[in-house]
Amino acid sequence: MTEWILSWPTWQMTRVLGIGSYLMLFVGMSLGMLYSYPFVKGPSKARVYNWHIRFTNGGTLLALLHMAVLVIDTYTPFTWGELLIPFTAHDHPVIYGIGTLALYGMLVLILTSDLRPKLKRKVWLAIHMLAYPIYLLALFHGILAGTDTQLGLVQFMYGATLIVTVGLFLGRATVKKKPGAAKNRDVVAKSG
Repeated sequence: MTEWILSWPTWQMTRVLGIGSYLMLFVGMSLGMLYSYPFVKGPSKARVYNWHIRFTNGGTLLALLHMAVLVIDTYTPFTWGELLIPFTAHDHPVIYGIGTLALYGMLVLILTSDLRPKLKRKVWLAIHMLAYPIYLLALFHGILAGTDTQLGLVQFMYGATLIVTVGLFLGRATVKKKPGAAKNRDVVAKSG
């Protein structure tokens, strides 16, 4: 069994899982921002919320797999300690530490979202707003640690996703909130 696992194309797997994780998190974050736009209403709002959760959870799962494959990689293997303790990697500790922090941040966001009914709204919202710096950590980790970053398509992907994210963020920041919007948002979130 060990030989079979060691024969896996781990370097390719970790690259695919890393990029897949980043793209799923980007889509999840984009849907989370779209959720607060006033044109997203009724059943569409519930669908956007549900897909936001699915993509965010799926991206986090892929990030966990991305990390786990690095332990069995034969080219540049990492220890569990190097992956779980930020900034302790034998190679590029800061770059890989940023990835570890992004993963921990994603796990905190998922956990606190599950605990949302038990948390005060202001506490949950303050924690949930950490999604923006966590996204930036994941982006920087991908750009700096990714061996495919020199490829034009990958550079385009990172640039385009950053532009879309900033655009949605700015749009969200300028959208006028209607009275009672927070109450409607909580009702939809509880129904999801």
